[in-house]
Amino acid sequence: MDKMKISLLAGMLAVTVMVSGCANGGLAGGQKVATVNGAVISKAEYDKTYNEFQKSFHLENVPAEQKGMLDDYLKQMTLNKLILQTLITTEATKAGIKVSDEEVKQYKQDKIFNDPALKEQFKAFLSQNKMQESDFDAMLRENLLLNKFMEAKGGQQVQVTDAEVKNFYDKNVEQFKMPESIHAEHILVKAIEPQLKQELRKANEKISDADLQKGVEAKKQALKAKADKLYEEVKASPAKFEEIAKKNSEDTMSAVKGGDLGFMPEGTVDPSFWAAADKTEKGQLYPGVVTSQFGYHIIKVLDRKSAHQQTFDEAKAAIREQMSQQKKQAFLQQWAQQQKAAAKIDVEKAYQPKEPEMGAQQGGMAPAPGQAAQPVEQSADAGKSAAGHQ
Repeated sequence: MDKMKISLLAGMLAVTVMVSGCANGGLAGGQKVATVNGAVISKAEYDKTYNEFQKSFHLENVPAEQKGMLDDYLKQMTLNKLILQTLITTEATKAGIKVSDEEVKQYKQDKIFNDPALKEQFKAFLSQNKMQESDFDAMLRENLLLNKFMEAKGGQQVQVTDAEVKNFYDKNVEQFKMPESIHAEHILVKAIEPQLKQELRKANEKISDADLQKGVEAKKQALKAKADKLYEEVKASPAKFEEIAKKNSEDTMSAVKGGDLGFMPEGTVDPSFWAAADKTEKGQLYPGVVTSQFGYHIIKVLDRKSAHQQTFDEAKAAIREQMSQQKKQAFLQQWAQQQKAAAKIDVEKAYQPKEPEMGAQQGGMAPAPGQAAQPVEQSADAGKSAAGHQ
């Protein structure tokens, strides 16, 4: 879903940790979580945002031993997002900055709905993340408002000049060497061991380690048999690969495109997947089911590109985008710290931080331009999909 810039959502999540801290306590504690300069953050808002993060991070798939730590982190993110959001909304309102329903609608039309394939991917994205379209619209509105706010308040501080873009390319030309990439499509039968263990433990909390492992192996055998059957079906009717992928692949993001993963640079996908695809000729099906850490794959190679040096013209759009995001993030971090220091923020006891503040860098700041500019030719989701993106 690279064309619809699904990274927009990741950026929104990263922004939430700009105002650092670690929320404590459960989802109880009255109807008020905090006040920011007199503006109330309600428990309803907190619960809604927390539940959105749970969905986004697929907490149900996290091993039990890691769940507590991640839950604390999500509570931290929830409180931070709402504090920052309140500060931004207040200032945006004062400055007359707003996002209309028409702007949200037009953005979706331009970036998603004008392309039938992306429209199908969007439906899969909503399903995968258990979101209603209205939920996505609300997140999109927040992000559009944030961008407007940063551009209005940041001024020249967030602008990127042509000279800056060219200078970055010239100083980092080695970073724009494109590795070999393969265009493939696949059908995935998921068999992720931690998830299989979790399912078995959920069914029987007293299961022994030995029985747990036996159960996992039995499930794997059944799933492998399913993949083998699908492979034979595809092998018998190669022209029906896309049709079979749409009906059976458990990689929902690529399934809507008939299993198409786009071009995947070497080093961005599961090693077992890459090794199999690398041995397969253009237009051919890999002879057999491929096992990876994500399950069982049926792979067809559509095309490949040799390693090459990316030109400035090819790279400049991605460089500019990443430099812009980096400048905006730096501005927002500085602005948020200043606003937080000057604001009167009262957090209810049940939600107060339990750890010292962490630096905003731990919250997932945007990568340096070169880091993200390198894979310009690949699909943003290709690596994740080939690795069993759910």
